Amino acid sequence: MNYNNKLRNSPLYILTADLSFFYQVNKELNKLRIPFKILNLKKITPRHPSIILTTSKEEHLIEQQGSNSIVLTYSDNDNFENYIIKILSAIKIGYKESYSELLFSVDPGKRTGLMIFLEGYYLNSYCCFKPSEVIRKIIEYIEFFQINNKNITITFKLGNGVLEITQDLVKQIYSIYKNRENLKIYIIDEFRSSKVKINKKNKLHRVSKDELSALIIALRDGVEINPNDYLSLIKQSRKNRKSNNIKDEGNNREDSYSRPTVGEIALKVIDGSLALGSASKELKVLNLLK
Repeated sequence: MNYNNKLRNSPLYILTADLSFFYQVNKELNKLRIPFKILNLKKITPRHPSIILTTSKEEHLIEQQGSNSIVLTYSDNDNFENYIIKILSAIKIGYKESYSELLFSVDPGKRTGLMIFLEGYYLNSYCCFKPSEVIRKIIEYIEFFQINNKNITITFKLGNGVLEITQDLVKQIYSIYKNRENLKIYIIDEFRSSKVKINKKNKLHRVSKDELSALIIALRDGVEINPNDYLSLIKQSRKNRKSNNIKDEGNNREDSYSRPTVGEIALKVIDGSLALGSASKELKVLNLLK
């Protein structure tokens, strides 16, 4: 099977006669607002670059000769949540046997925003109502991606708006991933991160304000902490809070027609047209994010 990690953002197809499989995949893809088409079992496999979802029992129906398709198969013994992560990765980043970098950005609060980035690109996001839900999602993604790469680099960026929740999350992360190499945790000043807005007319970009705040946190630099004195470093980051992390976009009305806003750049990150690192650099150059 010839997989190609350059087939990012390729069209997605489902080829199956298994109604149970189709129901599950259709439900999740609609929830994630990922468009797809259904392939007729009797028609020829697309020759253009594409991603095809099918079951392991039906894989033989797909013509491989001359095909530029990535075929992602599912069997009854597979973990379905992991299969969805595999689909998301193939679509948004490009299929790889193993990935090298996973980043979690967290906006702690009564509703916690969680943004997940793979190889510097937006992968998925959640609005979590309990800290245990945040930890469960983190564990789920790390366990999946380290199946093929035990040494995958894992980075956390956590906002310091609610210190008690931040400290508890950090404590749990260090406990679960004790002595793990390639693990970094940064505490980010989240001042005014909730003030950024994006155009939500397009349903594909409907994210909660908590998830958007987590994205702004991901765009910022922070203070790296360590297991020995993380409590004092977290508290110190709160004391050193800046007052101008995000500039008022309305102050520059004379060039508002030519300059992109923070929200517009954030939208490019969400739709996958801009990597996280590139977006952060662009915001700094425009003096919109310090």
